Amino acid sequence: MKNQRTLLTSIAFFVIFNINAQSNFVGSGLTLDFDGDASNYYDLGNNFNSLNFPLTLEAWVFQEEYELFGPIFSTDGSTSGNYYGFYARFSPVGNLIFEIGNGLGAGGAHRRGKTTTTIAPLNEWIHLAIVANSITDIKFYFNGVLQPSANTDGGATNTTILHNSNTANIGRYATVHRADAFNGKIDEVRLWNISRTEANIRDKMCEKLTEAEIGLIGYWIVDEDLTSTTVIDYSPSGIDANLVGIVNKLNSGAPIGNESVLIYDVDYAGDVLTLNSAGGDKLKVSKIGNLPYGVHLYRVDTAPFSTTGLSSYPSYYYGVFSANNATDAKYTLTYTYSYSNGIVTVVNEINSSLSKRLDGSVDLWTPQPAVLTTATKRLTKKNFIDRGEFIFNILTPNEPKVNVGSLADLKAYPVPASNEILIQGLEEGAKIEVVDISGRVVYVLDNAASNMLIINVEAFESGMYILKQSLNNSSTTLNFIVQH
Repeated sequence: MKNQRTLLTSIAFFVIFNINAQSNFVGSGLTLDFDGDASNYYDLGNNFNSLNFPLTLEAWVFQEEYELFGPIFSTDGSTSGNYYGFYARFSPVGNLIFEIGNGLGAGGAHRRGKTTTTIAPLNEWIHLAIVANSITDIKFYFNGVLQPSANTDGGATNTTILHNSNTANIGRYATVHRADAFNGKIDEVRLWNISRTEANIRDKMCEKLTEAEIGLIGYWIVDEDLTSTTVIDYSPSGIDANLVGIVNKLNSGAPIGNESVLIYDVDYAGDVLTLNSAGGDKLKVSKIGNLPYGVHLYRVDTAPFSTTGLSSYPSYYYGVFSANNATDAKYTLTYTYSYSNGIVTVVNEINSSLSKRLDGSVDLWTPQPAVLTTATKRLTKKNFIDRGEFIFNILTPNEPKVNVGSLADLKAYPVPASNEILIQGLEEGAKIEVVDISGRVVYVLDNAASNMLIINVEAFESGMYILKQSLNNSSTTLNFIVQH
């Protein structure tokens, strides 16, 4: 149960959300967007200066550029004096580092810690977790997967975290040599004074916390007012972060919901993930391919913050996040809808659709060519790749509708397209038409020569297009986006 501070804060935020729509508490909500300038960061004050081992730090990050040092979180930072406290940062090539200072100086001989030997990727959301039981027992996790690590080049010998009276920061670390900042987005920062297990980390990485978890001493979800200079701490500690300089807030693309299920396996033969909803709908993930490390299925229990592209939809939606291995995961989605979801009826269910977007940073929901089977109340789509968010939608009569007859599913790459788009899944001899959102025909091919087609879209205006394939009284359509 939320404490009084949290309840009052939630009520205030609800008012803000409805008055000026500057807050976003739906799913992943908002994120901090750091520009790599060390004068722009969030300050936590003179706190966490008694924290010692064990501890766990978690965050969702989207790193846009490797900096000389890319700090996520630090304590006891100062541009003068000796090394104190601890810091979690990236190396100039993307290794994740956790180090502590010995309080005796400000060089390599006065720090020690561990670093991953693997590289965190740029320009994608990843979940990071650092579990530090002692200075010699530090574990790093990327998307719930334990990473190999080694000692850093520091030569200090201290075994405890030594503190001074300086401040803790999100997105910045300061030393006598220099101050550095993160370049990219940071969301859902969690700090614990306990050692979290691998199972603990995986179980909650795609879920909001209850705020009453044992050992939680810092929880910054970053979903408050876009113009606010404070990021609220939802843990019992109540240590809010205050803005220094300029840090933008954007809609977040981190995969976070209210409930989730997951599986980490070695072959996925017969593995299925299913998640129900309050409205009676459920989503199933099956036929998982390409051997990811793990797959998460999550549900957001609120209507999406952006409803662009939607007509009639329930007050919840789903997301799939895959901890990929060498190749992006693929899977089949089966959405089973219910007449009790408040949207679908026996009259309008023929217009049932499954719409998709990449994540919460994307406004537009796009209808998918899913197979509708009214006898079982199901929408099925095979071979989804990597992550996405999905919602049930009843199309209005004037909207483009995906009609699936005897033809194969169509696929388009890349999306969005800027120069050329590759269409796969065509039937030889089919007629191909592309129309813009106003219904104007912009491309026609009377007789497809193969199952693949490359269309030059340089002359197309930016926007959504519908490709229709027709053959022998059957048709299927595909929506794609052009963005210049």
